[in-house]
Amino acid sequence: MILCDTGPLVAAFNRADKDHGRCVRFPARNWTRLVVPSLAVTEICHLLSDPVRRGSSALAAEFCAAIADDELRVIEVTPHDYRRISELLAAYASLRLQAVDACVIALAERFDLREVATLDRRDYLVVAPRHGQ
Repeated sequence: MILCDTGPLVAAFNRADKDHGRCVRFPARNWTRLVVPSLAVTEICHLLSDPVRRGSSALAAEFCAAIADDELRVIEVTPHDYRRISELLAAYASLRLQAVDACVIALAERFDLREVATLDRRDYLVVAPRHGQ
């Protein structure tokens, strides 16, 4: 299982994204292993719909259809995960850690995952997950 952050999926679905070329290949090779945090779904839809990023509601619809067709699996966040997200956001406030990134870290800890697909490596290099200690 590979936990997928927002960036690679936005880039994979949006041909106008500067990272589209490398990101469209990654999901194609790992589609059955990818899982998306439930908190990331709204952010992904927002970014795919953003006209400033040359997005459209059609791109967001395509992403939602992939979830509805069970092509992409979504992991729901539990109250325990929200507690950990809260801890991470407080502990790394100076980094301006985003809630979705904290969610990815919390889920990686819960499922003992070592693979995260992301374009924003900074947060994941600085924040020490509990299972990596």
